[in-house]
Amino acid sequence: MELTTFVVLIVLISCSTGVITSYFKSKKRASQTLLKRIERIEKRISDDPLEERVQALEAILTDEKRRLDREIRSL
Repeated sequence: MELTTFVVLIVLISCSTGVITSYFKSKKRASQTLLKRIERIEKRISDDPLEERVQALEAILTDEKRRLDREIRSL
């Protein structure tokens, strides 16, 4: 193998390693950022009074028909 070929291979391997390393670092940072954003959104949703309304509607829709009729009549 010639010296020039050997040097070119070493440079290509070094550059490839650098590119791969930076790709994985950026991917890790992006996933951490996404996790933080998801946590903030979940916190907002849990504090939202709309969630209570949705839970009430779910209870009404999944409840037995007799109990629902009684509750409507009592209103």
